[in-house]
Amino acid sequence: MNTQKITGFLRQNLLFYTLGFFILFGMKYYYSQADAENLRWILGPTARWVEALSGIPFVYAPGMGYANHSLRFLIAPSCSGVQFLIVTAAMLIFSFVHAAAGIRFPGHSSLKRSSLPIRCGHHGQDLAETAGTASDADTATSTQAADPEKTLPATGKPPHGSALARTGKGLCWILVSLLLSYLFTVFVNGLRIIAAIYLPLFFERFHVFRGFLTADRLHTMIGAVVYFAALLTIHQFVGLLFAQAHGTDKRQAPALLLRKCLSPVFWYFSIVLGIPFLNRAYQKSGAGFTDFCLLVTLCCGSVLLLYGLVFLICRRLKGRN
Repeated sequence: MNTQKITGFLRQNLLFYTLGFFILFGMKYYYSQADAENLRWILGPTARWVEALSGIPFVYAPGMGYANHSLRFLIAPSCSGVQFLIVTAAMLIFSFVHAAAGIRFPGHSSLKRSSLPIRCGHHGQDLAETAGTASDADTATSTQAADPEKTLPATGKPPHGSALARTGKGLCWILVSLLLSYLFTVFVNGLRIIAAIYLPLFFERFHVFRGFLTADRLHTMIGAVVYFAALLTIHQFVGLLFAQAHGTDKRQAPALLLRKCLSPVFWYFSIVLGIPFLNRAYQKSGAGFTDFCLLVTLCCGSVLLLYGLVFLICRRLKGRN
C-alpha cells in the first residue's frame, strides 16, 4: 500500500477513528470516577448472569456492589468488566469500521443498473442505437461495482451519495460495536466470576496456595486467560463474518492468522498495561505492578500459543480430509 492509498484510507476513516477515540476516552474517564451505584447498569446484569449459571444468590450492597455473604464474595466496581468492555469496543471499532463502512449489500449493483434512465432515440437516432448505449452503460456500471476504486471521479473523492452512505454505515457499526461490547462483557465476565469463585475453593482444598501461586495471582491469571481468550475469539468470529460479507477467501495461512491476532494483542496490552504504565503505576505499587505485568504477559502468551497450535492442528486435519 503506497502513500497515496494510505492517505486516502485515513481520509475516508478519520471521522470514525476520531469519534471512536473520544468515545473510548470518555468511557475510560467515566470508569475511573464511577462507584458501585454508577455501575449498576453492568454490575446488575452480571450478577444476575452469575446467579443463572451457578445458582449462587447475590444481593446489592449499597456503595460496594453485589455480594454473597456466605461465600464472602463481592462483585465490586473493579470486577465490573468495564475495562474489558473498553478493550473490546476499541478492537471492534478500529479493526472493522473501515470494512463495515465499505460493505456492499446484495443487490446494490443491480438496483443501481436498473435506475439508469431509458431514453428513446431522437434526431434520427434509432432504437437499436439507444439500446446499445444502455448496454454499454450497464457494462460500465457493473465494472465499477466490481472495483469500487473505479467509481471515483477524476477529483479522487467519492460521490456525495456514496460518501454519505459510507458515513452512515460506519457510524452504525460504532453503535453496534458498543452494544456488542456490552453484551460480550456481561457474558464473558460472568464466566470469569464463576471461575474466580470455584477455582480458589478447589485449590484451597488441595492446599495449593503456597509459594508462587497465591490467591491474588490466581485471580489475575483467571482474568487474563478468560478475557484474552475471549478477545481473540470475538476478533476471529467478527473477522469471518466480514470476510463472508465481502466475499473474500476465508482460508488463512499461519502468517495471516498471526497478523490478525495483532489487533486484540495491541488493544489488550495497550489498555490493560499501557495506560497504567503511563499513569506511573510502577511508582505507586513498585514490584507489584512488575509482577502483574509479567503474569499477564505469561498468561496471554500461553493463550496465544495454544490458539496457534489449535489452528495448525485444525488446518492439518482439514488438509488430510
